[in-house]
Amino acid sequence: MSANLSPWRVTRAVPLIAGESLDGYVARVAAAHHMPRMAQITEVTGEIQLHRPHASFCDDTGLEILADCLGIGRASTRLHSPLWSPDTRTLNFFGTVVSREFLQFSYRRFSPKALSMSAHHRGLWQVRQLPICTETWEYLEERCPNPNCRRRQVWRRTAGIDLCDYCAEPLTRARAAPVPENMRDSLAMLVGLIHHDSDKRRIARRHLSPELSDIGGGHLLELARALAPVVDRRVATLLQSRSLCLDSTRDLLVPALTATWPFLAGWPGAIEQHVADKLNLGGTEKGGNTRKAFYKVLCDRSNPKLSPAVQKVLSQLFERCRTACSRGVTIAEMTKLTGADRPTLFRMRKAGTLPSFLALDGIRLKVLVNKDAVVPMVAQRTPRLRLIHAAEMLGVPTYAIREIAHLGLVEVVPVPPGRGDYLQLAVCRDGMQALYDKLYCRLAQPGDAHPVSLAQAMRKIGGRPKPWAQVFKAIVDGELTASLAEGSAARAAYHD
Repeated sequence: MSANLSPWRVTRAVPLIAGESLDGYVARVAAAHHMPRMAQITEVTGEIQLHRPHASFCDDTGLEILADCLGIGRASTRLHSPLWSPDTRTLNFFGTVVSREFLQFSYRRFSPKALSMSAHHRGLWQVRQLPICTETWEYLEERCPNPNCRRRQVWRRTAGIDLCDYCAEPLTRARAAPVPENMRDSLAMLVGLIHHDSDKRRIARRHLSPELSDIGGGHLLELARALAPVVDRRVATLLQSRSLCLDSTRDLLVPALTATWPFLAGWPGAIEQHVADKLNLGGTEKGGNTRKAFYKVLCDRSNPKLSPAVQKVLSQLFERCRTACSRGVTIAEMTKLTGADRPTLFRMRKAGTLPSFLALDGIRLKVLVNKDAVVPMVAQRTPRLRLIHAAEMLGVPTYAIREIAHLGLVEVVPVPPGRGDYLQLAVCRDGMQALYDKLYCRLAQPGDAHPVSLAQAMRKIGGRPKPWAQVFKAIVDGELTASLAEGSAARAAYHD
């Protein structure tokens, strides 16, 4: 390192902590040398004004001068610095490219417990949409805990990273709200996508969908931010705001971003299923907010504010939804194909009995039933007779039809959902007619050879079930001869 880069150097080198923000490190060095302002260090670059003393706004040349002044390596300075891209649209975050809207440098957010563990400013605390600390699992604070001060912490004076910039109140006395335990696993994965620790990044990427494995962590967070309004449409306004209030971020944005991790892990089927489930739930809104939010995500796939990587992913999702119409049928079409009751099919789809997915038909999002689930129901659709009608046809009790079906004389067919009790027994109409014709052919003409009436014989058995089915089977097989008696009663009453 050249000796003439910086006009002066600090007298005592302070070690740089892994994951520490560059602004926090400069402020910590300034405090260690009893400097009243951190700008006394950053002004050596010649490009930082007094009202903006952030080391985060240094370019490559300024970082080299700053590294010389601080007595640390240039590579370490570049790693901990959010270097701006030439078009100022992206930033470097410990080697990961992130959108400039994801980081904020104006205010100094902190975790009271984490500061009590180690008084240094973590780089992850600069993530604008995720004001949480994964070390202590508490939401970040940004105001002095002193009730007489309550000022928002900035990067001006250097009383100490763990002290208020104005009244020197210990920031460790602040009370931060804990992050709910049911959100921590997903948040750990989201933060792990841009974590400075390579092991945490590797663990997070291991849980991603294979279709997103080639996308950078910063772009994945950008995708999660784009999908957050699908979970809660209220966050769309927050994401467009240049200043995010910590309260609204904690109450709305963080839970919405947390819910997007399953979308990334199960991409793209997970988000399609989420929207389909919301539409299936119905209710007063009938999933209207979710439908509109998801449709807006698809329409904004070419938004120039999005990175090319995210635009490509959303375009692929749009094409997948657009071509999904060929893979399924609507409930109305399914009703015609299967003969089932339409409201019953709706209830089955909502309950998850019928596998469904999302499809884009022009400008309308709709839920379709998978064709593979419809084919078996169509194949089972045959002309049928309900149990009571089949019994009337032969003039026997309904239990006799059950026994006839059990003996294999007629085929049992399923009843389409919603057409009566679809769990009840129904028999094939053609098979029942064939059995009727066989019985008629086997019955001889009336005569005196069979003086015993079958109906009277059955009555003599008593109150227990009668063997109608066995008798009919014997007649059809030719093992029992019978004749047809004249009269207007039911047919079975005249079997002898």
